[in-house]
Amino acid sequence: FFAYEYAGAVRDIHLRDPGPAPLDSWMGQSVGSWDGDTLVIETTGQNDLTWFDRAGNFHSEDLRVVERFTPTSSHTLAYEATLEDPKVFTRPWKIRMTLYRLVGDDALLQRFNCIEFVEELIYGHLRKEPLD
Repeated sequence: FFAYEYAGAVRDIHLRDPGPAPLDSWMGQSVGSWDGDTLVIETTGQNDLTWFDRAGNFHSEDLRVVERFTPTSSHTLAYEATLEDPKVFTRPWKIRMTLYRLVGDDALLQRFNCIEFVEELIYGHLRKEPLD
């Protein structure tokens, strides 16, 4: 699994395909496999209620994401994600970046302090349409 600082989220990566996702979820269903030393993860079954970013760029429930994590050193990974969503995009698109491992005795996931509606307070004015 992957653990994230934000909201204490955890993402399960199945190494055997469990079949179709039972229902659409916030993080979808992720199935991983190895291609040499690269971990390849395909994620489907996400609901259409999330955004890619705080600007409101969206996707549909047909989003399919294929991620590739390749070690490039003892403290770095090459990350690549291909995103396909025929209801929203005219063609697949990719993002690439280097991920760095936090090293040291104090390398910990920090505690997430939830502040109700903070996203809306900070970024709500950027919405195309106001909330009802």
